Amino acid sequence: MIKRIIILTAISFSISIIASAQKNILTKNISEVVVSENRASNSTNNTNVYVITSEQIKEAPVQTLEDLLEYALNVDVRQRSGQGVQSDVSIRGGSYEQVLIMLNGIKFNDPQTGHHNMNIPISLEQIKRIEVLTGGASRVYGNYAYTGAINIITKRKVKSSAIISGGDNNFMFGELNYSKKINSIFNNISVSSKTSDGYIEGMDYKINNLYYQANTQINTVFALFNFGIIDKEFGAYNFYTPSYPDQFEKTKTTFASLQFKRNGKIALHNKFYWRMHEDDFTLFRDNPEWYQNFHKTNVFAMESNAIQKTKNGSNVIGMEIRTDQILSNVLGEDLESPIAVDNDSNFYYKGKSETTTSIFAEKNIEIDKLTISAGVMLNINSVYGNNYFPGIDISYKVNDNIKIFTSYNESMRAPNYTERYYSSPTNQGNPFLRSEYSTNTELGINIKNKLHNTFVTFYQRQGTDMIDWVLLSGDSIWQTANLSSVECNGYEISSNININKLLNTNLPIKKLSFNYSFNQLDTNSTGFQSKYILDNLREKLSISVTQKIGKKTRINWRAIMQDREGSYIKFDEMLISLDEVEYPKFWLFSAKLSHSFEKINVFLEVNNIADNTYVDYGNVPQPGRWMRLGMKVNL
Repeated sequence: MIKRIIILTAISFSISIIASAQKNILTKNISEVVVSENRASNSTNNTNVYVITSEQIKEAPVQTLEDLLEYALNVDVRQRSGQGVQSDVSIRGGSYEQVLIMLNGIKFNDPQTGHHNMNIPISLEQIKRIEVLTGGASRVYGNYAYTGAINIITKRKVKSSAIISGGDNNFMFGELNYSKKINSIFNNISVSSKTSDGYIEGMDYKINNLYYQANTQINTVFALFNFGIIDKEFGAYNFYTPSYPDQFEKTKTTFASLQFKRNGKIALHNKFYWRMHEDDFTLFRDNPEWYQNFHKTNVFAMESNAIQKTKNGSNVIGMEIRTDQILSNVLGEDLESPIAVDNDSNFYYKGKSETTTSIFAEKNIEIDKLTISAGVMLNINSVYGNNYFPGIDISYKVNDNIKIFTSYNESMRAPNYTERYYSSPTNQGNPFLRSEYSTNTELGINIKNKLHNTFVTFYQRQGTDMIDWVLLSGDSIWQTANLSSVECNGYEISSNININKLLNTNLPIKKLSFNYSFNQLDTNSTGFQSKYILDNLREKLSISVTQKIGKKTRINWRAIMQDREGSYIKFDEMLISLDEVEYPKFWLFSAKLSHSFEKINVFLEVNNIADNTYVDYGNVPQPGRWMRLGMKVNL
């Protein structure tokens, strides 16, 4: 593994040196790192990429990335507690383990468990836009991109500002953003902290963030450096099992990445990144010695892409090497000797390390109104062997207002360390799990004119060897298993509407948008209960309306409806299990009122205005009405 890393490093730097001698064929315009249907980042998307813009982020009645994604097209955000304490994100009826999460193209998925994928140390102030790629994307991004990918793209320059807010449940939040250009380098730094007593006892939390970014462009070379830390402590009431509700958890994520990019007839993009995650879980908050788990994961990766521009498109080749490591007192295989965690009383007794090498190639062709992107990725894994994933995306522009698109892609995901090795009084992993696979097909149309911009997409996913936690009839232990097959059929509708032009009125409404999705899974689960795979979001509708009141006052109204497939065993207040109940359908309404002065913006947010009772996971109650008042001062 070390030899391969050294070889790839040498290749990467050699390519960069060669590129330095080719200034005459390279341009100075460096495009953004974006989620697209191919690594060439063509301007024409063959498949449906849902974009959340900076303006939508600014207007939304939310303060966290997780709450923002609640309104995204066919994205299912299942939260334990609120305010970004812990969230599981899935796409198109898949599980939270099957989505690739990226920050500026850097993969953030944790090899221990997908519960930690959203531990990203940035605030909404740093985000320029979010792009959600729906559909299997393993041929582009490899492991984890089973049902889609989410890429968070940061601003290259952040305005200096201070933000404070407070609200119900003793919620307090403070954030400071500072930006300064030193010579040719733009430097952005952000620190933030928030605390709350929680909306019920046992859901208090404290979250601290640090994020730093530096970027520069010298001649034709664009460089981007990111560093961040997010530190969380939270009461985990009923998070993983209602049998032991008084759980507590501490997590800490640290990451750093460095990217170099040059465009031209031969464009080059090199990435190097490291991500470390530490997890300290306690089953009994007041008695941590009784049952406590310690985990530390490290991810080391490097990637090199070469993109050759052609007369009618581009050719892309590249390689990625990623090593996932874990140290734990319960996950992995026995170590030769224990390793101290933080003092002489706690030790890591187990560990595991795996390396995946990905080699990919892609051909992109644009001929008149037709665009074709075809490619294949070969994964070479130290445990699961070799796998390859072909795919093709095609789009045809009928005219200036109508485009149709279709695609076929194969995807996979390897089991993580929790699914393979975890053992507790209520859960049992399986070290012999196989990877899960799928074929993804879709057909869609995009219609846009002065009245609206609308996407309609139909899709099907055929999954085999699906990984899930299941509860067998008559058993009390959840265990991981490969389900034989699961089929998903669904459709999506997304539209941004100019309501005044449509109705020929002059209403004080700036914009109206809605997203609707429907997923139908083969839920033949005779003899067992599914915890995640068959517990999918069947139907979702989100509506957003931005209302103008004068020049400086706005109100953003949001409504969301969710209807979840599946059921859970309900526990009462005495921790006695009752009957199995289905997830109820629910509506949520939220709003944000903001008024701008010269350098100050004052805002009032109210989430769950109707104070509805609902759950994302069984026996984990979600917040009722939650009001927050704050202001942002531009420095």
